[in-house]
Amino acid sequence: MNAGDATRDIPDKQWRHKLDNYKKARADGIQPGGTSEAHVDAAYKASEVLGKAYQAESMPKAHKINKRIAEVVNTGLLDKP
Repeated sequence: MNAGDATRDIPDKQWRHKLDNYKKARADGIQPGGTSEAHVDAAYKASEVLGKAYQAESMPKAHKINKRIAEVVNTGLLDKP
């Protein structure tokens, strides 16, 4: 027998809010490192510093992005051949 939502750690409304935040980020062209609110917020902040949409799969971790790292990322030195 399946307990369904009764076994969830967080209420469904909160879960949907987190997923909606992630979906909004994806619609804005941002790829957070995860669906948590912390990951999404960090990806938005990294995008602001970078001046372009953050992409978790090809960039350093969002919380580590600063102006110096943004310069390196924006020069394309981290791009794979």
